[in-house]
Amino acid sequence: ANWGAKYDSFGNKITWFGYKMHLSVDTASELPMAIKVTPAHVNDGEVAPELIEQVAERTKSKIEFLIMDGGYDQLKNYESAKNIGAQAIIPLNLRNEKEPPEGISSNGTPRCSMGYEMTYWGADKDQLKFRCPHATGKVDCPLGMAACSSSNYGMVVKVDIKKDVRRYSNPHRDTKRWKELYNERTSVERCNSRMKSYLTANSLHVWGIEKVKTHIYLNAIVLLVSALAMAKENKGKKAA
Repeated sequence: ANWGAKYDSFGNKITWFGYKMHLSVDTASELPMAIKVTPAHVNDGEVAPELIEQVAERTKSKIEFLIMDGGYDQLKNYESAKNIGAQAIIPLNLRNEKEPPEGISSNGTPRCSMGYEMTYWGADKDQLKFRCPHATGKVDCPLGMAACSSSNYGMVVKVDIKKDVRRYSNPHRDTKRWKELYNERTSVERCNSRMKSYLTANSLHVWGIEKVKTHIYLNAIVLLVSALAMAKENKGKKAA
């Protein structure tokens, strides 16, 4: 066991001595798919690649998106997602970044020659397309479109996601679809709450990480069996 620390939703720092439960949860069922127990000081981002690998090995369905909070904003987690053919949906943690690379905004949107953010115009596999913001009516550029392009369509910039898998995403960061996907992350919080509040994951009476692991896995088994029992009961009611 070791000391761990985190901030609650009000910005208050919470410390505890013990262990940390890392969960990978299916957003549809809100049930755990992979679990890792570590001493409390272990950073969340360090555990993610192992959880991603476990989920990929255990599921027969294609995984489209892996949704994580800003604590997982590390290049290796984006790469682990790409390795299994999934897109990581993770907010950028800009605390250690003084300014974004030249010519783009912090969320990966290219800027035109006048410094305006260009308009996201969809994606084709790993290619993100952006158009002149004046042409799309987003800004009233004093130079119009002629300064950047002779086309009535306006200047177009295409960005390959593979150029920077951390910075670029499909769907593009901060779009409505990206935000909808990120909001599904709350499923892991509900699963975590059930295991801690309604089961006994938060009430350990054993010593040593191996016994703690067993305790946590028993909680997960109870949760899964309960879900199966409810699904069977509901299926029986529909059949009747």
